Amino acid sequence: MITDEQCKSFAPASELHPVKILLVDDKAENLISLESLLSTDDENITYLFANSGEEALRIALQEELALILLDVQMPGMNGYEVARYLRDISKTRDIPIVFVTAINEQDAHVIEGFEAGAVDFLFKPLHPYITKAKVAAFVKFYLQKKELEKVYKLTLEANQQLEQRVEERTKELTRVNKDLDTFVYTASHDLKAPINNIEGLITALNETLQENTPDLKEATHIIGMITNSVGRFKDTISDLTDIAKIQYDYAAGKDQINFKELLEDVKLNIRNLIEEYDATIIDDFSGAPEILFSRKNLRSILYNLISNSLKYSHPDRKPHIVISTSMADGCTVLAVQDNGLGLRKQDQEKVFGMFKRLHTHVDGTGLGLAIVKRIVENCDGKIEFDSELNVGSVFKVHLK
Repeated sequence: MITDEQCKSFAPASELHPVKILLVDDKAENLISLESLLSTDDENITYLFANSGEEALRIALQEELALILLDVQMPGMNGYEVARYLRDISKTRDIPIVFVTAINEQDAHVIEGFEAGAVDFLFKPLHPYITKAKVAAFVKFYLQKKELEKVYKLTLEANQQLEQRVEERTKELTRVNKDLDTFVYTASHDLKAPINNIEGLITALNETLQENTPDLKEATHIIGMITNSVGRFKDTISDLTDIAKIQYDYAAGKDQINFKELLEDVKLNIRNLIEEYDATIIDDFSGAPEILFSRKNLRSILYNLISNSLKYSHPDRKPHIVISTSMADGCTVLAVQDNGLGLRKQDQEKVFGMFKRLHTHVDGTGLGLAIVKRIVENCDGKIEFDSELNVGSVFKVHLK
């Protein structure tokens, strides 16, 4: 479909497409006379002159012509020969040719002219009204052709844009369907497990309380286990809600954000986790101190990447996390590097999948990195991940 803006680009055809008409005659006075007869107030029409067949061929190859008025009787190449040459050249074969001749209007001459490639004849002495009317008709056909070419080009561009949008939308729907499939699988496994666990614990608690002498210590322990199961269940539901929100949160407001200030906010929020792992966090935001971005989304990115580095730290060393920013290809690049467990090369593509937990000894829903990837891609950015087993990992987030 052609857009309104494309339609507005249309103007009268004579304003958009210069009209060039080639007049061919070996006598200069005939060219001047013909131009004078055809002259109009339309400044967009230009008349070109050729005094021979050879010159006419040269001009026809160099210029875009709307019409050729070609004298039949010329020394050297006559009009019929010129017309045949023009018909054999792909660039010129569609230019309409009108023969101008003083030869008697005999069938043999007319037939030869049409066989050579003429579309019409003008016989001398030229009738002003007939000559102007015929030329005006060919000019009109030429301008209509140029309009149709423009409409076709705009239609082709619009179709290509539509195909691109359909392709992008199809990819998006495929991704959404894949996420939905994953959600169904998770609902029947990851979510079912804590529900069954809670149900079993409640039964055990009920049996304990129904005894003549209930064991309060055991009851307290069971209640604590129930609480933990409910917490894991709530965390999974919360992360699923975040995924759903991000899916449609394209219009999030943007703020001028200072990376250092935002990092301090995140560190305050996960202070207990930092103290638990006795982690060291180093930052260097000199490469790009600030960015115009959604504050809540950037906070979510930092929170998930840092907490991920803490949770998957190596048991033989304290976590050492380096957070930095730089500029590359018009993007702000946020890098988070750690000295944690790392991953094998064959497992690195799996880290951004929903509910993918490649280290099962750590509690979690497996949605943190999926959330980060979704935020980044929704903002036309990209995220890169590199890791080495037992050495550490680095995430690089490219944000526009």
